[in-house]
Amino acid sequence: MVTTRRRDAGVIRSSSRIVQVGTFAPKEAVDYLRSRLAADEGGHDDGQLHALADTLGHFPLALSQAAAFLIDTGMPLTTYRELLEDQRQTLSDLLPATSPADEHGDTVATAWQLALDRAETLAPAGSARATLELLSMLAPDGVTEAVLHTTAARRWIVQAADDHSDTGRGPAQPGERAVLLSLRALHRLSLVTHDPSRTPASIEVHALVQRAARESVPEQVRPRLAVAAADAVEELWSSTAERAYEPETEAALYRSVEVLRRTTGGDLLWDGRLHPVLRRIGPYLTGLGRDAAARDVCQELLGLARPRLGDEHRDVLYLRCRVALAVGELGEAASTRISLEHIRREAERILGPRDPDTLTIRQHEARFRMEEGAVAAAMRDFTELADQAADRLGPDHALVIDARSHAALCRGLAGDAVGARDDCTALVEMLEQRHGPGHRLTLSVLADLGRWTGEAGDSHAAVDIYLRAVTQLESAVGRLHRDTLIARHNLAYWRGLAGERDLAVEEFTAAAEDAELALGADHPTTLTYRVNLSFWRGLAGEPATALAELAELQPAVDSVLGADHPRALRTRQQRAELLELSGDRGGAAALLTSLLPDVIRVQGSDHPRTREAAEALARCGEREAR
Repeated sequence: MVTTRRRDAGVIRSSSRIVQVGTFAPKEAVDYLRSRLAADEGGHDDGQLHALADTLGHFPLALSQAAAFLIDTGMPLTTYRELLEDQRQTLSDLLPATSPADEHGDTVATAWQLALDRAETLAPAGSARATLELLSMLAPDGVTEAVLHTTAARRWIVQAADDHSDTGRGPAQPGERAVLLSLRALHRLSLVTHDPSRTPASIEVHALVQRAARESVPEQVRPRLAVAAADAVEELWSSTAERAYEPETEAALYRSVEVLRRTTGGDLLWDGRLHPVLRRIGPYLTGLGRDAAARDVCQELLGLARPRLGDEHRDVLYLRCRVALAVGELGEAASTRISLEHIRREAERILGPRDPDTLTIRQHEARFRMEEGAVAAAMRDFTELADQAADRLGPDHALVIDARSHAALCRGLAGDAVGARDDCTALVEMLEQRHGPGHRLTLSVLADLGRWTGEAGDSHAAVDIYLRAVTQLESAVGRLHRDTLIARHNLAYWRGLAGERDLAVEEFTAAAEDAELALGADHPTTLTYRVNLSFWRGLAGEPATALAELAELQPAVDSVLGADHPRALRTRQQRAELLELSGDRGGAAALLTSLLPDVIRVQGSDHPRTREAAEALARCGEREAR
């Protein structure tokens, strides 16, 4: 039996039996620590041992050295973990040669170096080390191989390899071939795991190997390395954003940005501006429905930006906008619209009215004006914005498409469902031609088309459109993505209107359960789905149960969204509709009488829901008079 770190053709052959020995399983790691530390007088509970094992990535050599260090120093385990998580500490201090591993001559700090020295002989001079340095700044649990083939990554590998090789000529084979050779050299020595069979091809690096590689980079070079890694992630992320949605790639890129933030301490990605890749965090988290996380991260970045850039810098305005948006998505529409109006005025003064950041702030301000019920004003804002942004950014820019789709939404909300349907039809046709049927922009407008097709009177066609949208969204972004959840919810709604009420309740139930799983029980989207599930349960024959559920949900809706939010008003209206359905016309009339002034005040007298409430009140009054 021979043990080796090598994974090359000289070892992998049909005559050999290969047994891969990786890290400990979590239970094995804890069992090892418990056994090794059994004689330590301090004593450790399983929770502490699990936490230490996780921090060290279940790496046997590191666990062995850590146990020896704890025994030798008598340091409390919690203190040791805090030091391990402090990026200012080095592995050579925390896993020193003076506390050797069990029957092993190398330390974590030296073992990886021996493997890297060998890998360097298998690739163009200096390129293996340069590649590992770049990978040390990215997500350890998997990053797409494409990040190494970006211009920014190859530039770093060529320049850093030249520094490491001391030849002054750069690597012998620069470009993509040098990248692949260096990557496979690292894989052959088990410093990384490169899996080209996955889609997309991925690279994994143990976190301790990453840390050792980072610590080997001279301090004066680390800022350049951090920027190179951030540039590579931004370059790949921006290119994927222009194609069909790739959720696995975006998730890995997001994890890499979080690693960059953690390992640089937030200090190396500021050079007179917020690095562009940090701008992607807020929209990414919001797209997943993680609005509270988006708010917290953007507030943290804002705290770093203000003293570095000043209150009038565009990145400060951008971060203020993202914080306001996250607050609005969590239910505070009125205060968010006021905040965005104030930020927009500052942006117009500082950046100019046609600057892309100013246009984006205007877009969000108009959306929250619509959320408040000022539909006609919002439609004017979106239409004007779309025309101006098209001149500045091009007719098929995402901001232009979003503004036009929201203008169509406002048209429909103002009562012109046919016009909204026709606007959405034209947008879908244009987007399918330019981006294809599976592009995220196409699918977003397709879902809007389903709604307004139904509102224009063809509920069966609406079901067909939503079935198509749900199928494509599940394939493109997954079942639990917020866009998919919205389309699934709306499919259930139009099924109900098409007469398939039992199936609608089943689909509402599944969408509400998945929304709670993905977004949380108190998220506005989850609450909306639970309200509509109860309402349709009532329409399907259980009005008493539904009324009890809606009465229980109303305080939560009012608390999260605000009592004047359209969703909160709609919940009260749905309760009135079920009261009328169950025969309690007096109760329905009383509830509608108190509701109608609020609906008129918030949404206007011409809003479809306002007209519905007025008609229901008149109907209940007539029947009571009989």
